[in-house]
Amino acid sequence: MTVYLFSSSGEWVAFKTDGSDSNLFSPSCEWLGHFPWENDDAADVSGRYLGTIVGDRFLAKLSPPSYFTPFTPFTPFTPFTPFTPFTPFATAVPQGFQDVPQERLRP
Repeated sequence: MTVYLFSSSGEWVAFKTDGSDSNLFSPSCEWLGHFPWENDDAADVSGRYLGTIVGDRFLAKLSPPSYFTPFTPFTPFTPFTPFTPFTPFATAVPQGFQDVPQERLRP
């Protein structure tokens, strides 16, 4: 089942093909990054911290963690474009987070 991720304003910004998928894709099915660590923090294709899943939101920590990324996996197969989800209500950004800048969400 597709896991849709939104900005704090409710804009669809990313998705995972299912809950156990370790890859992150843009709504246009471009590969944004992966989840190399044992948590909800994602790395972009170059291995830098990209953002964190917070509920159904994809947000960036104001003080990004410094992780060592040993490798970047091979580019995954492009998934089928999922159905466009219903837009959720806007929410307040939790303390210590901000929306992931749009330029970071463009591969």
